[in-house]
Amino acid sequence: MKLLFENWRRFLKESKGEVSNELTEIAANTMSAMDVFRDEGGGNITEHEAGQYEYIMSLASSPTPEVVEKFSESLYAGKRAGFLSPYSIEELARMDLYLLDGQNAGFAIKDGDDIVSVHNNSELKGLGGEFMRKAKEVGGARLDHFDGFLTGLYKRYGFTDVYEIYQWDEQYKPEVWAYEPVDVMNPNTSVYADALEGLTYADPGALPNEEEGIVPSGWTQEEAVTINPNLKYNSYKHGRPDVIMRKL
Repeated sequence: MKLLFENWRRFLKESKGEVSNELTEIAANTMSAMDVFRDEGGGNITEHEAGQYEYIMSLASSPTPEVVEKFSESLYAGKRAGFLSPYSIEELARMDLYLLDGQNAGFAIKDGDDIVSVHNNSELKGLGGEFMRKAKEVGGARLDHFDGFLTGLYKRYGFTDVYEIYQWDEQYKPEVWAYEPVDVMNPNTSVYADALEGLTYADPGALPNEEEGIVPSGWTQEEAVTINPNLKYNSYKHGRPDVIMRKL
């Protein structure tokens, strides 16, 4: 069942007050992945052959301390190192870690199938497609991100099933976030774009300022959610998009 939570209150209850930390983790992973894909000319899909790159690995079932340490150093070697909230060594040891041999670039699989920590702090370019290929090969089947640059890109890599959406709630805003404007009317940056297109007037900013039944991209009419299109437009415009959870 697909769900949209009006805010994070349910999540707050389930996570024992750690919503801000969870949002910070998603924000950090979003910004890190954006950096990886931006060096591919705006997120163009690129094909990579299996075996083109060699990885060193640490698996959650039998962690390799040396690789865990190298992965941590790799993840926080970039310009955002002091800006992102780091995973601890203990947290990384509970993930499957994949690091390009000799490079500060790689990704992790959390909880068996959740792709996180996609990063590239090396001099290599165009690694996004390779990381998506490899992540799916080793069991990665879901990921989460803030709506925006990664939306259309992840769809093109096969993550088309949006199974949950968490609407932005200022009370639980992430500790780190760039507040870059997001075009809610662009299907490559917003799960709401197609549904809102039929509600626009001459000015997209003049969307209805009252609650409307909206069907996010990939959902059915029976799964319609209620949002205020005008408020959503302005929220995205000021860099406050919703959290999107996707799976293959």
